Amino acid sequence: MIFEREFKSTFGKMIAWVLVLLVLTGLLLALYPMMLDLNMKSVFDSFISSLNDNFKKVMGFDEKLNYEEIGQYIAFIYQYIAVLIAMFAMQLGANSLAKEQGSGNIEYLYSNPIDRSEIVTQKILSNILTYVLFLIVMAVATFGLAIVLAPKDADFRKQQLLIDMIKIFAGLLGSGLVFMSIGYFVSSLSKNTIYTEGISVLFVFLIAIFIIVGKINGGVLGTITNLSPLETFKPIRMLNLNISVIGVITNIVIFAIFMLLTYFIYNKKELKY
Repeated sequence: MIFEREFKSTFGKMIAWVLVLLVLTGLLLALYPMMLDLNMKSVFDSFISSLNDNFKKVMGFDEKLNYEEIGQYIAFIYQYIAVLIAMFAMQLGANSLAKEQGSGNIEYLYSNPIDRSEIVTQKILSNILTYVLFLIVMAVATFGLAIVLAPKDADFRKQQLLIDMIKIFAGLLGSGLVFMSIGYFVSSLSKNTIYTEGISVLFVFLIAIFIIVGKINGGVLGTITNLSPLETFKPIRMLNLNISVIGVITNIVIFAIFMLLTYFIYNKKELKY
């Protein structure tokens, strides 16, 4: 019952995000044919080489990329889109536990024989399903757009592109689940959803700013930023299998901690209805 209610309440939001992100993805993929033009590539490479090292790091040009390969180009553009996807994932969690109390439906939930831990579990499973479905739709649509928008003389194999897409979206799944767990923690502390979406956007934005500062300063701060979900599961790193084991373990620990805190706080929370 709770699983279905949660899925229905998030499905429309998922469709809206898919439409917006697919428009953005389509516009960025439409630029791919330009990367195959030798003159344009020469201009672009000259532009990148003229940038200082700090700006290259900020813009994500510090990774070794062959922009002529469509899989790597998709990984490049998705390092920016990943920030928006993280916002969506965190909003799923941040809105979940607070929405019934804010709307007054919490009394209906507790009129049924169900405990709080089961409420949290069913909502988590529902939102994970929503997020996985979101990623599948995005991956399939991106794959289709890449084939349609690529020039007819473009030399790439669909099988290799499919493998590349799986790697890229596996990373987006990992980073999204971490941000979703943080969203659940926020939701367990909230009494309504008035501010949770704004908090989610602000939090992810601050993480992105923190990563930029860490890349510019380097040192210990740079090492810490490399452990963040957006960097650990960065699309181009996933594509090249340049995966930090320490980063993955760190993010698994973060996910587990925020999930446990969510269960603990929600079970102790005073619910007014």
